Amino acid sequence: MKKFLIALLALSITACTSSRGFDRGSLRNQLTSSQKQVTEDDIKKVFDIKPQLTMPFKLAVYFAPTRWGWLGEDKNKLLELAADLKAKRIVSDMFVLNDALLEGSDNKAIRLAAARAGADAVLIVHGISDIDEYNNALAASYILLVTPFFVPGSEADAIFMMNASMWDVRNQYLYLSVEAESSASETRPAFFIEPSRVVRNAKNTAVSALAKELAARLNSMAAK
Repeated sequence: MKKFLIALLALSITACTSSRGFDRGSLRNQLTSSQKQVTEDDIKKVFDIKPQLTMPFKLAVYFAPTRWGWLGEDKNKLLELAADLKAKRIVSDMFVLNDALLEGSDNKAIRLAAARAGADAVLIVHGISDIDEYNNALAASYILLVTPFFVPGSEADAIFMMNASMWDVRNQYLYLSVEAESSASETRPAFFIEPSRVVRNAKNTAVSALAKELAARLNSMAAK
């Protein structure tokens, strides 16, 4: 009972809390940031690298760790592209890279793991999310004992950003990079709102959008 009253007091105190919104610029920077110091030699080396993939090729997919984690359904949405890509002889195989093969988290370590798995190219997928929880005007009623159970005075907004880049396993040539972003919202009574569910909904839509964009880019690459 004591814990319940403390929670109720907290709800009533924050009843006027408003949405803070999302800093998309900061999220995008976190999604694409690199701690490596870039030099002039690095730039020259990029220009010296040439594409060497021949189709069909074996494509490994690596899902970089994210706060909310990747579900099997997230990975399957990308792997669903395999059937069409195989039919068009763009890829001969497409599979998720096993974390057990990794000896690090940088680009070189991921390419090494992909090479061990027999892949010609590796698609590295990154994701980042943010959640904004706040109360609407109805939350003023939370001062009462029962209203947090049935008055929809609490809201949660979520955003999920993704990018994926496809690298040649042998020489680190970058073939393509795609991005996707999605948001989701939920309005419920305080005791029934679930931030993780909102993030999951945003992630589901973002993964679907990324898969669609990736398919378009791979088809375009094959047509050249």
